[in-house]
Amino acid sequence: MEDPEHQITSVLLQLTSSSSADAQKAALDKYFCRDVGFRHPLCYVPPVDESREVLLGIYQWYKVMSPTIDAYVQSVVYDKERNVLLLDVFQTFHIRLSPFKPSQSRLLVRITLKEVDGLHYIAFQEDFYHPDDFMRLLIPPLAPLIRAFLTTASLASTMYAKGAQLLGFWSVRGGSAQSNGGASAGMESDVEHEHEHDDHYHKRGLYDGDKTD
Repeated sequence: MEDPEHQITSVLLQLTSSSSADAQKAALDKYFCRDVGFRHPLCYVPPVDESREVLLGIYQWYKVMSPTIDAYVQSVVYDKERNVLLLDVFQTFHIRLSPFKPSQSRLLVRITLKEVDGLHYIAFQEDFYHPDDFMRLLIPPLAPLIRAFLTTASLASTMYAKGAQLLGFWSVRGGSAQSNGGASAGMESDVEHEHEHDDHYHKRGLYDGDKTD
């Protein structure tokens, strides 16, 4: 890639939304290092010689499991100093023959680049999911249960912290009311912003096959 920040969206969509296996393989051969590494919640490819062929098999199986994948890159951040890309990605993945209605999930993709003769190649890719977003890929109806569990765990942590403070562990001393008020206001603002962000995305829709960057 000559311009990673603007080309990476097209590269990702060629891998996940290609109409043919030949186009998918051509994209991977063109933009990935031969010794590329890959990390995902369900698999790991160490960066060794010809590991690109292993990664190709993973992307091919990805398409076999879900022939139709709708993907949308919400934003791209490029750290030129470290040669790293961060992609905020939304996708709808539907396992073949699954009786469940597909559900949209969100992930963060971290890509480490390697520069060779002025061109940038993907040397390592890491996919990060929240637990409930990952469940949306496999069994969508269970995602709300995972979210409920996470919410319960958050409340339990708060209760445990208060109990520990009664015993003298990690107690806040002085100025707590003002600090807590400011923190609460900030948290409410962040939550409102996140909801507006999600609503904005849902209104815009997913990748329609024409957008490339």
